[in-house]
Amino acid sequence: MEIIIPWIIFCFVAGYIGDSRKIGFWPAFLWSLFLSPIIGLIIAFASDKKGPQKNVSPAMLKLVFEGDKLFKNKQFDEAIEKYKAALKYSDTAPITNFKLAKLYSIKTDGDNSLKHLIIAIQAGFKDFEKIQNDKDLEYLRGLESFKTLVSNNYKTPLVQAETVRSLSNVEALEKLNGLFEKGVLTKEEFENEKKKILNEPK
Repeated sequence: MEIIIPWIIFCFVAGYIGDSRKIGFWPAFLWSLFLSPIIGLIIAFASDKKGPQKNVSPAMLKLVFEGDKLFKNKQFDEAIEKYKAALKYSDTAPITNFKLAKLYSIKTDGDNSLKHLIIAIQAGFKDFEKIQNDKDLEYLRGLESFKTLVSNNYKTPLVQAETVRSLSNVEALEKLNGLFEKGVLTKEEFENEKKKILNEPK
């Protein structure tokens, strides 16, 4: 009994440490419980730390879900509009930008396809095997601009990266202005949202 209580306590300590890392609470706790708290602590500390978590707007999730349904039904133009509307909430969302890259590739719009692919990669999309094999990106992969990106290890010059981001912000401002002109947003709401876009770090 004298051993069991400290053992359990240290298992919870390992779990607590694991909770802030990719291993998670319960795997770290169970490793500690069945092997030893020392081993559990070592495994927990060896696990990579979790990246910063971002809260995703429910409105954005709804738009992405609607876009996914349209994409599946091959309503490509409508899907593009849904995804672009979703990006008003987070214009660097990697998966949404990747989906736009696919849609624009299907529509043989190489410039927009490449632009959204670059934004997706810069925002953390790292599934390069999918980029190379996804059938929806077949058109984009045939372009010299894409081949240049690949030859540069999927990295873009700083000037080009800033241009891509600026274009994204310009599009966001255009959408915002459209909502204001339609009366969806008040003047105050419009100004607040505009400041958010213009003050985003480049």
